[in-house]
Amino acid sequence: MIDSHVHLNMKDFRADLDQVVARARAAGVTLMMNIGFDLASSRETLGLIDRYPELRGAVGVHPHDARTYTDQTEKELADMLDRPGVFAVGEIGLDYYRDLSPRDIQQAVFERQLALARAKGKPVVIHCRDAFPDVMRILSEQGAQYHGIFHAFSGDLAMAREVRALGFHIGVGGVITFKNAGLREVVSRLSVKDFVLETDCPYLAPTPFRGKRNEPAYLQRVAQTAAEATGSTEEKIKEATSENFAAAMQITL
Repeated sequence: MIDSHVHLNMKDFRADLDQVVARARAAGVTLMMNIGFDLASSRETLGLIDRYPELRGAVGVHPHDARTYTDQTEKELADMLDRPGVFAVGEIGLDYYRDLSPRDIQQAVFERQLALARAKGKPVVIHCRDAFPDVMRILSEQGAQYHGIFHAFSGDLAMAREVRALGFHIGVGGVITFKNAGLREVVSRLSVKDFVLETDCPYLAPTPFRGKRNEPAYLQRVAQTAAEATGSTEEKIKEATSENFAAAMQITL
């Protein structure tokens, strides 16, 4: 079972990170991809890859921090992408919910990081919040068939199909376990070939841990609920989503 999106570098895990990784291992999580959101977290991701054999990484600048992006930032990210164990550029995209960076800057930085990913031959991890039309427009304008993950998907079935048509896999996390969650209905209409599992820890803990710190060991609850939604088995979900992750990241497991 693969957790495609974790933030284990965050302060929430500083007191017990070894135990968190051990619990993940005991729960059957064989690989976790730590996701950068600025230069500091991307650097920390490299340290985690060196420290834990189960960790891989993505490096990039989140739309919240787009205003901090410079030529030097891009150069450092490019160097990081040459490191073993760094699979993707991410998380990148647009966030119009908080608007912590001006929208025109978010869009320009998103385009630059997509170009960086193409230059390095890397997949991308997309963050999209209240910005779906502009994210899809920018992706479509690039004229590329993508590999990667549309993280924390929160759209409807039509949007999911648009995302898949561009070549992305859909990131399904703890929200699928929430009562009356629209994500569960969307997943029920998808193929098991369409999505990957994620926690986004320390955020979005699944039921019955909602409101508490999330961690990779809780991925089991996401897999269980995805199995229920699709009428499949947990083992089938774990196998299929691991294969999907490998396809999204263009790797061999």
